[in-house]
This record gives sequence, structure tokens and C-alpha cells, in this order.
Amino acid sequence: MAGAVYGKADSHVLVPGENHVQLNETPAERDARMGWWRKAKFGMFIHFGLYSGLGGEFKGRAGGAEWLQTNLGLDTETYAAEAMPLFNPAPGCTEEWAKLAKVAGCRYMVLTTKHHDGYALFDSKVSDYTTAKTKGRDIVREFTESARKNGLRVGFYHSVIDWHHPSYDNTICRGLCYPSGQAKMLRERGVPRDHAAYQAFLQAQVKELLTNYGKVDILWWDYSQGDASGERGWKAPTLISMAHKLQPGIVMNNRLYAYSSLKSESDAAGLDLRCGDFMTPEKRLLAMGVNGVDWEACMTLGNHWGFNRRDKAAYKSVPTLLRSLQRCAALGGNLLLNISPREDGSVPPPAVEAFWRIGRWMEVNGESVYESVPVPELKLPEEWLASRVGRHLYLFAPVIKTEEEAVTVRIPASVFGKGKIEPVVLGQPDCKVQVNLVKDEESGESMAELAIPASAWVFAIEGLPVIKLSAPSAR
Repeated sequence: MAGAVYGKADSHVLVPGENHVQLNETPAERDARMGWWRKAKFGMFIHFGLYSGLGGEFKGRAGGAEWLQTNLGLDTETYAAEAMPLFNPAPGCTEEWAKLAKVAGCRYMVLTTKHHDGYALFDSKVSDYTTAKTKGRDIVREFTESARKNGLRVGFYHSVIDWHHPSYDNTICRGLCYPSGQAKMLRERGVPRDHAAYQAFLQAQVKELLTNYGKVDILWWDYSQGDASGERGWKAPTLISMAHKLQPGIVMNNRLYAYSSLKSESDAAGLDLRCGDFMTPEKRLLAMGVNGVDWEACMTLGNHWGFNRRDKAAYKSVPTLLRSLQRCAALGGNLLLNISPREDGSVPPPAVEAFWRIGRWMEVNGESVYESVPVPELKLPEEWLASRVGRHLYLFAPVIKTEEEAVTVRIPASVFGKGKIEPVVLGQPDCKVQVNLVKDEESGESMAELAIPASAWVFAIEGLPVIKLSAPSAR
């Protein structure tokens, strides 16, 4: 995906201002910086924090997961008194995450360094509400070491919302999520809000993350709403400039701004590169696979991001997860798939099984995903998808149950120019795909009709075969 698409709503989108930074790189420099991320395609998201020990409940009351504190209206002291004794990361838990990511075929990992509850997983000089102070552990340092040891890129999620810090002022935006009990406690104690002080605290913690842990590949901001956005909300231009200065090659999403494609209605606004490098549709894929727009779908295995002990019944099937990965490859995006470790950092067995099974499929078929680009000119039957890597075209076949000996699919012969089309089913060298050249009755266009043996589905991992078609080498 070379190039970039700028926001359509702002005709002066490249002009810096109070709410935006100056862009100081050429398109070629941006492509070079984004290159590894665009090729990686698949990452692991890890939501781990104080909420993990509660497992979705507070004294028998269901409250979700990482949003439990505000869902149940708890002040920080009440929340932490219950959650802190239950949250005890075991030694080596980050190694378990990294090994699981590697076996699944992920190329990068993103960890929640601090979620909305304000509890940080790193050592901070500006806060005692951290794992370093309360547990004697710097989970972020352990995470970065485990990721790098296993050959994975390092990503930091960081919440700009903070329900713990007394200066954080949620009132700058009407309806911004905030625990009612915390607001009540601050009022009763006469604690004033000083959002400028909170912004200084936010900047200090981000600086710590970008200074103390070596090379950081991704900074995954979360999140903005209404007036709690950009300069007013978080002094976003300062944060972005600092990130680029301290980590010149870093890649960032655009959630420091409210129009971040967090929700589908903002997709059409495009991507304003002053706000970040890629869009992050949540629990969904970008509806349009537009060339030039960098995007990453963040998805959960179940319904929640953090650990919820009731969530395993809602886990998506492995074929469903793989189809999401295929759709990302076919539409030019990445997939960031979340795990929800328990209070000791262990990964629930159904999640471990899902990632292992994805890894088995990727071991055979990963060449169709990594470094892939969309093929928007290729019209395929419903549910069939395609990607291209170099001169190779890959067809992602849907799950099919058939009593026929073969399944046929037609693609325009012009996709390959002149020469013989050579199809193979990945991982099945004995599965022979027949090719017949026919003419489309309506358009008269020459079509390559592929007759794929039904056995391709029988022997495919997770019932999802990939057909590789190689174009003739340039003469």
C-alpha cells in the first residue's frame, strides 16, 4: 500500500496548526518507515491489568472486564482494594505470551502499558499506582525482553484516559466515560480538577515508555471522544512530536483524535496523517479496502478485551478468526488479535488452542498473508477472497461442503497476461487443479475456470484451502 490518503473533510489537511503537528517526511520516507508494519499483517494484542484479577466480577456483580470500574461506578480506592490482592503476575508470564504469538505466526505484539483505570505495568517516577511499586515487577520490561527474544516487534498500548489520576478532567467532554463513584469521592474531598497537570503527567509517563525500554515499534493510543481529543484533550501534537523525536521509526495509530475510525461512521473521513499512521476499526474490518489507507482491525476472541471468566462460551471459532485474517490480507489491512490473560498472566486454554491452530494454518499458508497487497481489480464469487504477493496470486476459498468431485471458480485470464496459469493448493502437492480457458457469455472476456478437487477442502487445515496461482516470469 504505497502512498497515503488524507482526510477528505479538511482541504488544508497538510497545514500544521494548533491541533496538529507538521509532517516532516516525504511519501517515500513514510513508506520506508511503514514498510515492516505493512508486511507483518498479523499481531497479538494483550489486555492485562488490575482488572484481570477480577475476571469480570466485583463481589458477585458482573461488570465486564477492563471497563468494570466505570461500569459499576467504583472509586479507585474501592476498586483497587478488591482487585489488587487478586492480581499477581507469575514469573515468566510474558515469555508465555511471546512464545504463543510466535507459534501463531504473529510478527508483533502490543501490550496495555496502562489502561483506563490508570494502573501502569511499568516503573514510573511520577506514579506509585504501578506494578513496580505494588508488585515489585516491571511487566513492560519483561514484555519487551520476551518479545525481542522471540523475534517479535514491540508495541505499547497507552490510554490517554485515566480514572485514577485526581487531576484528570473528564468534564472537558460531555458524556466521557468516568466512574461515578470516583467523581463523587473527589467532590466530597474537595479535590479540584487540573487537566493541565494531568496532561503533564501523561506526557511524563509516555516519555518514560519511549526512553527506558529500548526500541519501540508501535505506540497504540486509546482513545478520544468529542472535545476530549487532539490538543485540548491530550496535547496530541506534543505527544506525537515527542514520540517521533525519541523513537524516529515508530508507527502510531490515530486515536489521539476523535475521528479515528473507532466507529464505522468515521471510516469515510479517510486518514489524516497528522493524526497518526493507521486507522483502527474495533471488533470489525474496514468496510472498504482502499489502496493507500493503512488500517488494522483489532479483534477479540470472545466479547471482552480483558479477562472475563464467562467469556469462553463466546469465543469465535478458529475458521472465523482465520477468515478475518484472510479478509484483512484481501482488503489491505492488518489483524491485531487479542488475548486476555488471567490474574497470574496465564492465557486461558481455549485461547492457547486457538492461537496454536492459527499457527498450524499459517505454517502452511502464511505466504499468502505476509507482505500481501489487495487485488481490487479481481472480481470473484461471493465469499472468495484474493491477495497478491509479487507475481503470485492467492485465492482464499471459503469453507465449502460439497458432494461434487470438484468446485469451480472463474477468474479473468487477463490477470496474468499471456502464458500458462499454474495453480497449486498450498500444502497439498498431490491435489491437481484443472484449468480451462472459457469465454464469459455476457462480456465475452476470456476466463480461467479452475476446477478444484473437493479433497482440497477435506485435507485443508481448518477446512480453508488456499490456491496459489503463479504468473509467468517476465521475459
